[in-house]
Amino acid sequence: PPPDLEDVSKIANGEAFALECLIESGLKLDSLAALSAKELDTNGSKIKCLVKCFFEKTGFMNKDGQLQEETITEQLSKFMPRERIESLVKNCNFQEADACETAYKVTECYFQNKAGLF
Repeated sequence: PPPDLEDVSKIANGEAFALECLIESGLKLDSLAALSAKELDTNGSKIKCLVKCFFEKTGFMNKDGQLQEETITEQLSKFMPRERIESLVKNCNFQEADACETAYKVTECYFQNKAGLF
């Protein structure tokens, strides 16, 4: 199943960013909670680019699609111990040719390893 993007929106008080990205994505969803595995099959690239949009707005990724590990660590360490975050950031440091794919894979990795992140 896709990661729970409603959790993602809590990062860096990013609910407004998440909403902006949802609107920009053109996805017809009532909320991020409406995302499902079926939606991912149908609108996979739009959803992945929605995550990239969110990463850019929160500073997790620059406009060139490069992850900003320091920013990610700073933001996420508000939710759990910094050592855990540093290890998470290191383990989930994907760099795909496509920035949308990178953002999505990183998010998926964070959620698979979160163990109480939110």
